[in-house]
Amino acid sequence: MEKTEEYKRTDDRARLLTKLSVIGAIGSLILLASVLVLASTRGGDVLSLAAIPFALSLFFSLTSLIYSILYGAVQREDEEKRLLARRMEARALNVEEDVRFTAGRSFANYTRFAPFVIAGASAVIIGLMLWKNSSIWALRDGAAVTMNGSPVHTALIAAVLMMVSVFAGAFMIGQSRMPGFRWLRPVGAWLMAGFLTLCAAAVSAVCYSNNLTQVDPIVTQVFFWVFVVLAVEFVTNSVIEFYRPRTLGESRPVFESQLLALFTEPGGVWRNIASALDYQFGFKVSGTWIYGFFERSFFPVLILWAVLIWGFTTVHEVGPNNVGIKERFGKVVSGTLEPGIYWTLPYPFGGIRQFSCSEVKRLVIGESLESAKERANSPVVLWTNAHGGAKEPFIVAVKEPDAGGRKAPAKDDLSVSSSSISFVNMAIPIEYRIRKDGVMKFAYDNIAPEAMLKKLGEQAVVSYLAGSTMDDIMASGRGDAEAALKKDIQNLADQNSLGVEIIRVAIMDAHPPVEQVAPAYQNVIASIEEKDTEILKAKAYEYTVLPEAAARAYAIENASRSKAYSAQVVAAAESERFEKQLAAFTAMKQMFVLNAMMDVLSAEGSSVRKFIVPANLKKQLYEVNLETNERLDLVNLDVSELNDKK
Repeated sequence: MEKTEEYKRTDDRARLLTKLSVIGAIGSLILLASVLVLASTRGGDVLSLAAIPFALSLFFSLTSLIYSILYGAVQREDEEKRLLARRMEARALNVEEDVRFTAGRSFANYTRFAPFVIAGASAVIIGLMLWKNSSIWALRDGAAVTMNGSPVHTALIAAVLMMVSVFAGAFMIGQSRMPGFRWLRPVGAWLMAGFLTLCAAAVSAVCYSNNLTQVDPIVTQVFFWVFVVLAVEFVTNSVIEFYRPRTLGESRPVFESQLLALFTEPGGVWRNIASALDYQFGFKVSGTWIYGFFERSFFPVLILWAVLIWGFTTVHEVGPNNVGIKERFGKVVSGTLEPGIYWTLPYPFGGIRQFSCSEVKRLVIGESLESAKERANSPVVLWTNAHGGAKEPFIVAVKEPDAGGRKAPAKDDLSVSSSSISFVNMAIPIEYRIRKDGVMKFAYDNIAPEAMLKKLGEQAVVSYLAGSTMDDIMASGRGDAEAALKKDIQNLADQNSLGVEIIRVAIMDAHPPVEQVAPAYQNVIASIEEKDTEILKAKAYEYTVLPEAAARAYAIENASRSKAYSAQVVAAAESERFEKQLAAFTAMKQMFVLNAMMDVLSAEGSSVRKFIVPANLKKQLYEVNLETNERLDLVNLDVSELNDKK
């Protein structure tokens, strides 16, 4: 009778294990499919990694199902052996029956060899799924993570899935503590791991909705390496299992993760801590009232703190120069909010989205991030040398040279042939800010307003360049182009309800493609500059020589006029003087001659000693000393003459 009751209990356990394994497999499959659909439609790298724990929980559910089937077969086989033994005892004659029992051997082989295969397969599953995600991430080539739809809705869906996962995992872990249900523990552990991953995905989605786009890549890297460590643990446990001593108790499966148990079974952590304290202090510290009080109070206090922290999510502050929008269950429940303190439902059921209407934001069209950083680090970047990242060139028109030179046609009268186009690389920074009356449009009328503004900017640039030339963009027409682009982008932004104000549009780093065109274009530009330089030199020489020659001719002309005038006046004066002298000579000849002689003596002989000799003293001899006395003194004085005068 006792054996019959024992058989019923073990058979019931086998049947219950089978049912729980099937439920675990179905639940894991539903969670896996939900996560895959959510990750493919909504986006987010952490969500894609959440498929790994649910795939493993599905795999371990199937292995537990096989274990339960074999375990039930063993119990039924044992009961058949017991019944066969009773029939053989009741017979008078010992008749051999050809009965073969193989369930026990199959169950023993499965529990002995299958765990190593399961551990290796689990490591392979993790490796393949990590490799698949890495290959998908590599296709983005450094692009930022994007989430489709509302990130808040994504967080809510992830929250629902993680609640299902945590309750299912806790139930499986609790059930696995019963005898015969140990193989359910990995199922529960990986369901709890899925709960942690979905929790991180929900937090990343909320951060993304608040423009914290760097949280998701960081969390993704953390969980990526956590799964790598867990995959390595599977391989390590398989090797260590060969050297682990066997005990009489129920053995731990080799594919059961001890690292994961630290997070999924807190009670086991406390038991390990208690054992370590008892060993270190030499007495049973875990039996003291202090340790008991701490052990009893830790989790209630932790839960209380978690509830308080969660309660603080109902208080929000709209900062200065910001505009807030209150949401409840993802829907707007108020207009724009001025700076101040506001109350909402706790996260994730309510919140306030904030936007700054004074912050000037910036996006760049036509260049990669590396090119902007390179130009910021270097004051001068030659466009004839390769620099920056990969850029898509723009198409512009090429003006047709006419017989008169290189004069460009008017913008509205461009006559270009089908081949008269060129490529030009440009960096066009657009500075903008959110208008206070356009916050609602910026937040809800477009899924990704920054990406939309960039596309509209590219549309405006392409449309404007279709009617412009390269010289207009690279030379004198750049200012007009910037003003026209600012106006066009603002019109497109208003038409698409972006709610932004374009502050400035600049054209920077405009040059032909470096590898193909830039060297030849540089030679053309150099030739044009040399031609313009020679023209300016000729004009400078012209402006120097012509005024100098004109001044010299004017001086010669004035000198000749002055000489002619002087000659005429002098000739007229001499003629008049001669006439007057002739009249005087005719009137008094002797007086005229005497005056003429006196004029000659006074004019020409003023500096010569003169001796006057009477003409009527012909026979008297005079001795004249013509020597010049340099100095007159008393020696030369004739005193007799002085006495005679007295």
